[in-house]
Amino acid sequence: MSSFIKKLKIKLSFKRWLTRRNIIGHKVKIGEGTKLRDVLLSGEIVIGKNCKLKSVEIDGRVSIGNYTTIWGPNTDLQAAVNKIVVGNFCSIGRNVTFQEFNHNYERFTTFFINQNLLGNDRHREEIVSKGDIVIEHDVWIGTHCVILSGAHISTGAVVAANSVVSGFVPPYAIVGGSPARVLKYRFDESKINKLLETKWWDWEEEKIKNNIEYLKNL
Repeated sequence: MSSFIKKLKIKLSFKRWLTRRNIIGHKVKIGEGTKLRDVLLSGEIVIGKNCKLKSVEIDGRVSIGNYTTIWGPNTDLQAAVNKIVVGNFCSIGRNVTFQEFNHNYERFTTFFINQNLLGNDRHREEIVSKGDIVIEHDVWIGTHCVILSGAHISTGAVVAANSVVSGFVPPYAIVGGSPARVLKYRFDESKINKLLETKWWDWEEEKIKNNIEYLKNL
């Protein structure tokens, strides 16, 4: 093998390493088969099995179910007061922000003065939260969305690109806008109820594979 080929192989291997670097904190738990690429994970984070995360930053108390994909770049989940919960089989696009806390505008300044000027540990006084962010199962969140504290997005829902969600989204609703509102539903009430009754997102992989036609024809 020529020296040129050897150098090329080394260069390509190094490039692949650079583009797949991950920074993972010691409290992070990652399920079997999950693939990570260019992620920063810090805090009490639990990620289920067979997930795919690319160019994502997660901080705080966050749990992610099985088979969920979070595909950046510039997608982040930030939890400082309460927690963020994401279910199974969810699809989250690029440039999506989950912001579980916000600046406390009832203080004399919205600037994080304790953290950035006084250097003390009273940062909790500077932020407010309306509660957990809950994303159930089979939820699709389009690009450039913001999900705020207190948001609860139910199973099967779709959030259109460039939307801001801060409240409750019903099962299988398609929502959009700022603030997000229901635009339509994916299916009629009968089919929605049938899908919810199956709870297919909790099935084992083999059962899903064996019942694909059944699910398609509900």
